[in-house]
Amino acid sequence: MLTRPPASSLRFTGAASFALGLLVAVGVLAAVFPWYPVGNHVAEGDRSPWTLTAPRALSFDSAVRTEQVRAEAAAAVPDVFVLDPGVRDRELTLLDGQLSAIRGIRDEPGLAASARESAIRAVRDVELSPRAAATLAAASAAEWDSMVTEAQAALGRALSGTLQEKDLPGMRQQVAGFLSPLLSQDQRNALTELLSKHVVSTLVVDAARTNALRAEARQGTPPVHVSRARGDVIVSEGQQVTAADIELLEQAGLQVDGVRVRDTLAVALLAAIAGAAVGGYLLVNQPASLASARRVTLLVLLLVLPAFGIKVALAVLLPDQDRHFFAYALPVAAAPMAAAVLLDVGLGVLLSVLLAIIAAFISVMLPLTHGVPAGEVETARLALAVSASSLAGVYVAARAERLHRYLAAGLASGAAAGIALLMVWLVEVERGSLDLLWIVAMVAVSGVLAALIAVGVFVLFSRTFGIITRVELMELTQLSHPLLRRLQDEAPGTFQHSILVGNLAERAAERIGADPLLVRIGSYYHDIGKLVAPPFFIENSGEESPHQPLDPLQSTRVILQHVTAGIEIARREGLPDAVVQFIPQHHGTRLVTYFYRRAASLDADIDPEMFRYPGPKPQSRETALVMLADSAEATVRASADRSAERIRSIVEAVIRERLEEGQFDESPISLRDLRVVADVYSSILNSVYHPRVQYPEPTARELASRRGVPLGDTTDSEGPRWPRLPRPRPQLPAAPSPREPVDAAEDTP
Repeated sequence: MLTRPPASSLRFTGAASFALGLLVAVGVLAAVFPWYPVGNHVAEGDRSPWTLTAPRALSFDSAVRTEQVRAEAAAAVPDVFVLDPGVRDRELTLLDGQLSAIRGIRDEPGLAASARESAIRAVRDVELSPRAAATLAAASAAEWDSMVTEAQAALGRALSGTLQEKDLPGMRQQVAGFLSPLLSQDQRNALTELLSKHVVSTLVVDAARTNALRAEARQGTPPVHVSRARGDVIVSEGQQVTAADIELLEQAGLQVDGVRVRDTLAVALLAAIAGAAVGGYLLVNQPASLASARRVTLLVLLLVLPAFGIKVALAVLLPDQDRHFFAYALPVAAAPMAAAVLLDVGLGVLLSVLLAIIAAFISVMLPLTHGVPAGEVETARLALAVSASSLAGVYVAARAERLHRYLAAGLASGAAAGIALLMVWLVEVERGSLDLLWIVAMVAVSGVLAALIAVGVFVLFSRTFGIITRVELMELTQLSHPLLRRLQDEAPGTFQHSILVGNLAERAAERIGADPLLVRIGSYYHDIGKLVAPPFFIENSGEESPHQPLDPLQSTRVILQHVTAGIEIARREGLPDAVVQFIPQHHGTRLVTYFYRRAASLDADIDPEMFRYPGPKPQSRETALVMLADSAEATVRASADRSAERIRSIVEAVIRERLEEGQFDESPISLRDLRVVADVYSSILNSVYHPRVQYPEPTARELASRRGVPLGDTTDSEGPRWPRLPRPRPQLPAAPSPREPVDAAEDTP
């Protein structure tokens, strides 16, 4: 974790954990919902782009194949025909109409022979040769009447019995024999042509009996049972897909049109698992990193967005029948890496596990909705690769303090994924040496993309969600930072004090498991308010104190002003809240003891609240460490006795005093932590203020060998020194309002 939450951090009760878990579940359900804008299922008549095999043993009665067989059985039943008496009457009526039309043409005066013949051939439904039309047109009235009578009699005779379709050619030839031999051959031929179209079947299909027989045939045909063993080919690549193939794919679960209820239920259960995992983690661990609604939103986004990306990408990239391993170029590890840096490592690990589960589930779900199965090996490969890459990225990026560490995290992520893929590759039946090249290329792409995306998330969204990254903190440790440079130039004593406080607190933070980097930064900037009036603080003052002409209350106001001024300067310079909180909290609600006691010696009834820092008290172990380091260093520096025993007693007295004052009531620091702090501070302060060796006077040879102006030994000699320059007398700053927030660590006598 990079930063501690502010005092208003969330407390995850059962209700709050349940609500957030429900929010996560809804987000995962929306992201992994089994609907895809573009499907890759095959349709009847298409040529399959893949070779599809049965993912499991299949045994079922095929509705499509059964219907095909039963249709063939029904089609094999011939039509049932019955005699239709109306056929003879209908055809005789049609013949009478044609003869009447021809009679009208014959009786029409003034028509030329050729015109009359053409008109006869144009009579509706009449197909006559030119010679037959000429014969009918040239016949006398008596011959015409005889021909009409013969035609009607011959057709009636031809249609008087049962006449099937197969008998029609013979009957059309036989109808000429029904005509009178008294007619000329041309007349007989003309009538035969005229009657030929009217010789039709006198039978019609008995639909009821035919359908009944065909229904019996369908019912008598048993259903077709289809079975396939696991691994059997259902459709080969390039094969034209039939309706029976589609049915087999559906039975195998390889193709579904639309959204199925059971698929939605499966996704809902997955979403419930994700929500329960997040809610349970919050309830049990109470992560301080989720200090606001914005950070909670960030957690949800870091889970939901990658889950949606995995679903869309795997729908396109799987199945990997060409073994190019494109699915493993996905930078899934970027989300857990971002969570580890922006929130905490525990949440990064949680996201790693959940995203691995989601990826494995999607690879299993895709065959149910999207065509070709990924297979058990692909599912295992996805779960192992995603979890390994994400966990490796989390652990390397968790304490990243330089940008290159994020690249290292990405490379570690890719390497872990490559190891996982290699592990599965070694036990696969179908594998080739070329696979290794594809694996190396894809995991390298994944690692680089994960690092770039993670850095982008840090840069773009860290401040948006109220988070400061370790890289940003490291920038604040540079002694060339403008504020630290001003401390060096304008308040050198305060600067040295801050550096030493940082060394003390950082080492203690490492020992008790607090954030050492944040502690060091907070120590560097906790006293920047002293830039307003540096000489009024003892570490920056000369031999004559500027507080001498002031009464204790005025001096207290000057001391307190450095807190409000420090907060104002920090805000103006853009320091993050995690650093600003050290300015008021490292003094808590203590008294400005030195000046309060001076005032009390003059007026025993004076109100101590006028000399008290308003706090707040330390809210984290980090600010508590800086409070103790600040007081311990100042007290030891002011003490004339700096023996190891005295330093130890001073440190323990400072800790005991803060405990008795209740300064740690709102901080999670423990008594065990304080014992470690006492050991660390005593050890470091002993090394800083250890006794010095007294150097003897320089020898005559040393003095004789010197050239120029003798400067003397600046540590202990009595030789000449540079003259002390006069120090300008500081001006008294305006007293702050009693209502402004204040601080205390520089009032040590």
